[in-house]
Amino acid sequence: MKKVTINDHPTVKQYYKKKEIMQGTEGRRIDTQWLRNLCLHAGADDVGFVSIDRNELEDQRKEILNLFPEARTLISFVCKMNREPLRSTARSIANTEFHHVVDNVTHIGHEIVKELEEQGIKALNPPAGFPMEQESTGKAWVISHKPIAVAAGLGQIGIHRNVIHPKFGNFILLGTILTNADMTSESQPIDYNPCLECKLCVAACPVGAIGADGHFNFSACYTHNYREFSGGGWRRLPTAKILKHTGTK
Repeated sequence: MKKVTINDHPTVKQYYKKKEIMQGTEGRRIDTQWLRNLCLHAGADDVGFVSIDRNELEDQRKEILNLFPEARTLISFVCKMNREPLRSTARSIANTEFHHVVDNVTHIGHEIVKELEEQGIKALNPPAGFPMEQESTGKAWVISHKPIAVAAGLGQIGIHRNVIHPKFGNFILLGTILTNADMTSESQPIDYNPCLECKLCVAACPVGAIGADGHFNFSACYTHNYREFSGGGWRRLPTAKILKHTGTK
């Protein structure tokens, strides 16, 4: 009678089978168009791809690799928000729209990662921002979505410190997925800035956080927009450390 070992267990057999599949994907370049279609089908309104080795990500690379050491290609995607709800002066309406799309970004990232895992590709979708790592990192997010989106061709930074998409404008939220795969091609930054520097954002900001000279008052912006949603963590951090991680330089 054959001696039964742990290697004969169905769970162990399934593990080794999956391991063989994943090893077979190492060194394989993923078709960019296939991945683009996957992201759009999952619900993204636009998407771009950028290699971890790109010069534009030099100041982000250490942060990214600390989060996901096997990172090779980053997927940046946008979800558009409805304009009029976001423009509403009733904060309950604007915030509901904002948080609804945040949930969409989370769901879409989850669905893309799930499909990539089925294909034997390791992937990670960081959240938009939760202050869980704030004490150790000095910021309320684990990855900076804006510079990745710019490198991936999804817009440029306006004087109000937000990414402006060439089609959807400011009415977007950003998502990022880290993968261990290489792509057949990648995206490039757009060659112009959609920001007209008309200073309308300067005039419209209710707390004067955006200066016409390019100055940005982070504290004014933060306390106006997020005072109901976050604890006092920021008060325990030096101002210089806060500004370093908020794109205010």
